[in-house]
Formats: sequence, structure tokens, C-alpha cells
Amino acid sequence: MSIGTGAKSAVTIGEETTFATEAEVKYKVPFTSESLNHSVETNQSEALLGNRAVKSLAPGKEGAEGSIDLEAYPGIMGFLFYLALGKSVAYDSNSDSTDDSTKIIPIGITEDLPSATIEVDHSGNKIKYTGMTVNSLSFSGAVGDIPTMSVDFTGKEEIIGAATVSSTLVEPGEDPYYFKELTLYNDEFTTVADLYSSIDIEINNNIDADDYRLDGTGKRKSVTANKLEVTGSVNIYFDSSVLTNEYSKYKNFEDAKIGIKLVKDTGEELQIFLPRIKFTEMPHDIGGADKISLNANFTSIIPALGDVIEVVDKTNDTGTY
Repeated sequence: MSIGTGAKSAVTIGEETTFATEAEVKYKVPFTSESLNHSVETNQSEALLGNRAVKSLAPGKEGAEGSIDLEAYPGIMGFLFYLALGKSVAYDSNSDSTDDSTKIIPIGITEDLPSATIEVDHSGNKIKYTGMTVNSLSFSGAVGDIPTMSVDFTGKEEIIGAATVSSTLVEPGEDPYYFKELTLYNDEFTTVADLYSSIDIEINNNIDADDYRLDGTGKRKSVTANKLEVTGSVNIYFDSSVLTNEYSKYKNFEDAKIGIKLVKDTGEELQIFLPRIKFTEMPHDIGGADKISLNANFTSIIPALGDVIEVVDKTNDTGTY
């Protein structure tokens, strides 16, 4: 029997209709690493029986958790942002009365995040996970690198065996987005921020996963989203215009905006817009003879109109995943 290798492994994922009700897996994930595993707390017996050894070790709360790192390919990006934010609608991005994309925004206070079934194929040996809910999602893009994502999941359980594969399994596109296909803006996709060399964004749902009942299972009953935090950082090359723009906004604690657009020559496109951010840190240290740059940290806050983060997926015009 051959030893399993990562090169012969695959990850597929699909949305569940209700928490931990196994779903068909619909999307193949262009992953580079994964760490999904069964988790269990153990309870050690404290019984004193005239023996120095442990009498019993009992299972406590059980669950499933871990993360998936992947390259940013068209299609799957929109689905993962949907799992992280929770709400999607058909959207007319060109204001021509025709829906041409899907807009993804955060859920409200009375709504629940969607959960997913994930199958990990370890060289033909398949394990599935149910109730997998996004605790956090990060996106990174930098000069010279393929943009990447990392998604941290918490769910109900791990099951040895294969998931049901959708008859319309969605494969990743031909190519990931390249760094030259990533453009940053310091407004709503009008003014290119041409001094930016990298960006990182993290969506954190701060989920409450400690919902266990005396129901004879030892498994999670639900996963609940708590306070939504959207934070990030950009690396900005230093010149005089930075002092009157980003650095001035940092010093005076003024609002700023960031737009992120990924566009392939073949037409696939995804937009991320943060309509109101505050820069929280912007050191301009000189560390040697090379370029001076500012590593600007920011937090996205509630705007007067719109949502704290808005994602538009132009590879999908249905409004659903």
C-alpha cells in the first residue's frame, strides 16, 4: 500500500442548508495546506485509589477545527467570502438594470453564518467535516506573489468516509489571480494607490463555539458569530504625497477608504471595498539604505451608508452559492 502524499490529495467544500446537516461538496479548493482535524478535551479522573497512576481518562467536549490555506483563484474566492460574511444578493454593478454579479455583505444581528461540509481526500482516503463555520478569513497580496487566502474553521464533527460530490462540481479557473492583476485604490475604485506594495485583510467573526448540551453526544450544538472585526495593513512606499494623504489622515484620525480589485484578462473579477477605515499605526522607520516604507495598520468601521466591508464577485451573477 502506497503512502499518502499531499500531491495526491484534494479538498472540496459545499454549503449546508442547516448547521451540521451534511451537504454535497460543490467547490474544489486550490489549497496549498490544510490542518482540519478532530478535537477533543479530555477529563482526567481524580479518584484516589491507593495508586499513583491515572485511573481513567474520559472524553469531554468534541468538535472539529483547523484551517485551509489556498491561492486566490476566481470563483472559489467569492464562495469563501460568502461563508465568512454570511449574506449574498444578486447585484447590478454597472447600474444598467441587469444583475451581473453577486454582492457579499455581513449578516445582521438576528442572522446566522452559513456552515459548510468539507471533504479532505488524503490520497484516496476520505474524511469529511460537518458544521464547519468560518471563524476568520485573511487575504494577502504583494508585489511578485500570487495572492493568497487563509480560512480558519470551527465545526461539529469529523467523520471517516466520503462526502457526496455535486454533479456540478466547480473546478478552480485555469489560473490564479496574478499580482499584476491586483490593483489597490484609496477610494471606491477611482484613484489608484500606486505607492502600495502589499495588503493584508482579516475578517474575524470571533465565534462562540462553546455550545454543548446534555444531549448524549458530546458534540457542539451550534456555532454563533459574535463581534465582527475587519482589520488589515498596507505597505506604502514613502514620498512627499504620503505625508499629505495617508499619513495626514493617520495623524488627524480622519477617515480613509481602500478598494481592492482583482481582474483577469479573461474577464473574471472580484472587488473588495472598505468604505470607512481608520489608520491605527503608521511607523516610518529607516532600517538601512533601501526604500523607506510605512507599514500602515487599519481598522474598518461602520460607515454612514453601506456595510463595513463589501465584496462583489463578478464570476457569479445569481446572488447565491
